[in-house]
Amino acid sequence: MMLGELGKYCIDISKLVFGGVVLAGIMKLDVNRALLFGLGTVVVLLTVSAGLICILLANSNNEK
Repeated sequence: MMLGELGKYCIDISKLVFGGVVLAGIMKLDVNRALLFGLGTVVVLLTVSAGLICILLANSNNEK
């Protein structure tokens, strides 16, 4: 039960990071765009992966 909630939380965090990267990319700030999008992509992929793994583990525990 708790693992499923953690998975949902990780997916929510990934959506917030994605939105932040998009907004920072749109704004005319003096940032390195390659680093912004590269690091943002890595963080989003890691948090989505962790969230999906947690949800899958929670579902497999519920079936037993």
